[in-house]
Amino acid sequence: MGLYKKCILILADGARPDLFQQLLKAGALPTIQKELVEKGGFRTALSAFPSTTGPAYMPFVNGCYPGTCNVPGIRWFNKDVYARKLFSRKRFRSYVGFESYLMGSDMTPGLKTIFHLIPNSVNIFSPINKGVSFRGNRSKFWRIWYWYYAYLTDHWTLIDKAAREKLLRAIQDDVEFIFAVLPGVDEYSHIADPFHEQTIKSYQVIDDTVGEVIHLLRKRGEYEETLIMIVSDHGLSSTHTHFGLGGFLESTGRKTFYYPKIFKTGFEAASMISGNGMGHVYFKGPHGWAGRLNYPLLKEVAGDVLKGLISEESVDLVTCQEAQGKIRVMSRRGQAVIAQEEGHIRYEILDQDPFDYPPLPEIMTDREGLERTYESRYPDALAQLLQIFHSPRTGDLVISAKRGHDLRRRFESPEHKASHGSLDREHMAIPFCSNLPKTPQYIRSVDVFSTLVEALGRRVPPGIDGRSFFSK
Repeated sequence: MGLYKKCILILADGARPDLFQQLLKAGALPTIQKELVEKGGFRTALSAFPSTTGPAYMPFVNGCYPGTCNVPGIRWFNKDVYARKLFSRKRFRSYVGFESYLMGSDMTPGLKTIFHLIPNSVNIFSPINKGVSFRGNRSKFWRIWYWYYAYLTDHWTLIDKAAREKLLRAIQDDVEFIFAVLPGVDEYSHIADPFHEQTIKSYQVIDDTVGEVIHLLRKRGEYEETLIMIVSDHGLSSTHTHFGLGGFLESTGRKTFYYPKIFKTGFEAASMISGNGMGHVYFKGPHGWAGRLNYPLLKEVAGDVLKGLISEESVDLVTCQEAQGKIRVMSRRGQAVIAQEEGHIRYEILDQDPFDYPPLPEIMTDREGLERTYESRYPDALAQLLQIFHSPRTGDLVISAKRGHDLRRRFESPEHKASHGSLDREHMAIPFCSNLPKTPQYIRSVDVFSTLVEALGRRVPPGIDGRSFFSK
């Protein structure tokens, strides 16, 4: 028997926790303040890396990081498949457009989603819908066309209101779990700015939605037995400078594969950007495309690229794999190595700390690493870099852009005025708001899944990355 009979998870795509709190204090989100914050609480939680739409949805749906899911970005290139097969739909991917329907099938086989565990569920506007029933996927055919219309007209409030209507209908259908995505905050932030008037209005649309949901639940006598959570997949930072990562690689004399310039052969490098604040870089090695290049090989094959990216003003962090799965972190501030050893994290600073953390123990548990870096400029970055390199589709290099900069200069229409995807706090910090009476101080997005599953009285699958709020 679960603690609740119904759970509703509202994903306010792109919501910033600091702005969310400001609006709560200003009385601009009165329903959320009264019905959720005062009865439960508000926390600043942390997303997963890359902090971008799609991959950062997965923790909420299956409790696993993007690296565990083998979906390390909104765009990726699979070196091993490309080396083996001339024709395969698994060689590379961009989830911007119709390929977003492939996210579920691209995930690591065997991972159970909340839709598998709670069959009486509804999905609204999320591309991560693996396991949901045909009837439960309320936006299966129309999602892409809603997005296309809004892209052409900048009318993203239409989609937020459509999500509200579908959410209210789902409540009337007596389902146990509802996952509803409202994209307005994210899209208006990209078009204008995270603090633009239209973006603020999108937060208020969320408050209006919560008001109508609670009114209907009370009318049906279900409010007290319904758990409501509001989360986001990432934050956003204002962007003033665009650095073309693909163009930079071409400027070094390397023929480069990058979207939308994908109809080419004989290239030596590939660039895959996510959220525009994070990027994968892949290189053809001395013996072909197969296999990830470690740091010694990268210095041999692409030493000029390493040097150029580390010194580039728009690039904050450059990371790659060392031997034995260790991760090397490089920046203008310094270099360090991260390793996973017997369930612990080892963090070894080589000269100066690239994250500029306060003094840390050299060896920490996963949770200790989370707690000690939680309020920093790069919260939870040690665990996040370890998880992203678990994916075979992760690049030889993983790039995190500097705040205020992004990695995509051409082929972005309209121009992005805000970005996300990086390890920076403004991208990784997300709001968590719920009517759950007690919430922990430190929350990762991967923790929400198991909390929802246990709240509905189901058993959490083994081997996931998150842990329930109810765990001791």
